[in-house]
Amino acid sequence: MMSKSIIKLIDEALIPAIALIVAKMVGLFLSAQLLHLSFTVKNASLLLVLPKVQFLNIQDYILAENYSNLAMFATAAVGTIFVLVRAHFFHQSHIHPNLQARLASLNLESLIASSYHLYHQALIWITFLWLTSGFLAISTIVLHITYPIISVLAFIITANFSWIFAMDIEKEVELSKTN
Repeated sequence: MMSKSIIKLIDEALIPAIALIVAKMVGLFLSAQLLHLSFTVKNASLLLVLPKVQFLNIQDYILAENYSNLAMFATAAVGTIFVLVRAHFFHQSHIHPNLQARLASLNLESLIASSYHLYHQALIWITFLWLTSGFLAISTIVLHITYPIISVLAFIITANFSWIFAMDIEKEVELSKTN
């Protein structure tokens, strides 16, 4: 039987996974349209759902791919920022009393989240952020498609977000020791 935490992680992973796939596809089509790159769309090829996009030359493909990679990473980063801000400011265990009172007066107490919920969300978003950074690194080092600056910036941002998440966990551990 699966534990509650594993089920919660799977549940929390659905929205980020869909968001990253959509961001990658939208980024690809928007970059091709806005940069006036020639491409064709053929019937589904991958997973019998996702269309096959074919560019007329490799330079157009690389340019569109880099912008779509940026869109995918930006989506993962924004999702992670949202969860980290929520963990830092709206965490049930260490929310500032004035902020909690303000939220109560505005009837926004639903913004306050428990450790169980926040840490599952944060773990999923951080994992997707690391997977995206890894994908970008492979695309840079092995495939020579993604520009190196994108991979380097993605790694730096991912490492910093992971450090912020670790600091929040450390704060939670310290609070549990004092209680």
